[in-house]
Amino acid sequence: MKLWSVVVIVVLVKVFDVAALHRNPFDVIRGCKQYDKGGDYDAALTYFPTTSLLHVGYTKNSKYFKIAILGPNDGIIRYGDSLFPYDKYVIEIVLGGWGNTRSAARHQYRKASNENNNVQLVDAQTPNLLSQFEPTMFVLEVFHSGTVQVSIDGQDHPFLSFSDSKRIPANYMAITKWDKDVVYFYDCPSLEGANVLYNSLLLNCTVV
Repeated sequence: MKLWSVVVIVVLVKVFDVAALHRNPFDVIRGCKQYDKGGDYDAALTYFPTTSLLHVGYTKNSKYFKIAILGPNDGIIRYGDSLFPYDKYVIEIVLGGWGNTRSAARHQYRKASNENNNVQLVDAQTPNLLSQFEPTMFVLEVFHSGTVQVSIDGQDHPFLSFSDSKRIPANYMAITKWDKDVVYFYDCPSLEGANVLYNSLLLNCTVV
């Protein structure tokens, strides 16, 4: 019987190892909410409170969000401290802009008339960052100190990092596009939940 218990545990480990590899590229969006009606760049966007999200990550110095983007170019995320951030500053992050060659972050001031003024904070070369065939999962981390980082999920180092002197909080968030339709997957669970399930199943495999 002990041999069979060992076999069961090995099988479980192998199953979770395979799942972790994400053989299907769409596995990364499992458990996410889908947002595919992003307004045009200069539309009056609907911001949603980030307190309504179930899967915001927290550290003692920051909070972070997992967001996946499916599309050819220009995944655009804005966040700020107000549900209607007019005559106020927000942070705007452009992922895979300029024909999917560069990414950038800006301070954006948008008037009630919807005119906007952008001040560039960082610009980085990111060729082929986005894909219209499979989603790319990002981690957006906003630090209390004003540092903001964007990385590809699973990678240790951010490809976009900047200091926000205004320390705009990510209390409300909106999603938009430029010239092409883009599908967003947001409120995505972290791997911590999968690890808890994995450990729970292993603990329930008793050796007899």
